[in-house]
Amino acid sequence: MKNKEIKTILESQKVKFNIKGHTEYSKKDDGSWDYLPKIFHTNKYDDKPVGSISDKYGNGMNIDKFAPTSFTVFTFDLLGKKTRGRIKYEDVTLIL
Repeated sequence: MKNKEIKTILESQKVKFNIKGHTEYSKKDDGSWDYLPKIFHTNKYDDKPVGSISDKYGNGMNIDKFAPTSFTVFTFDLLGKKTRGRIKYEDVTLIL
């Protein structure tokens, strides 16, 4: 899937995805435990554009902007310090 297609889907839909290199220790379907790809999802409210991403535990980050090759996320810690990150579309795998 091309960057432009991934960008359009992430911007406009509530969708699950994973990011290359992000794993979590989790239970597999067969009952064993292993490191599996961490699943994120976008949060979309009513007709507004997607504004944040989060994992299954509710930990999330706000989306600052969608650029042509990546999107920028940010959050604030308890002391008000802003932390930013950039996620490349080529590292995103959509789960449709």
